[in-house]
Amino acid sequence: MNMKSTIKYKIVNKKRRPLCDYYGTCKNLAFKEVYPDLGKKKKGDAGWSYLCRKHLMQELKRLKGKLPYCNIN
Repeated sequence: MNMKSTIKYKIVNKKRRPLCDYYGTCKNLAFKEVYPDLGKKKKGDAGWSYLCRKHLMQELKRLKGKLPYCNIN
């Protein structure tokens, strides 16, 4: 099965670094990997996405700190 990746990357120090995918408008480097499908029943939008520091803090504030996330290596 051939699946096309929609994650955008930028080359920094010869390594691929993901870009923030906040509504497809942000071009900053990703800071954390988050799981935005918090408590929703739809499985179509399930999955991890990348957010820059600015949008991560914005979403944490909006969801009152209940946003599961992990570090990017």
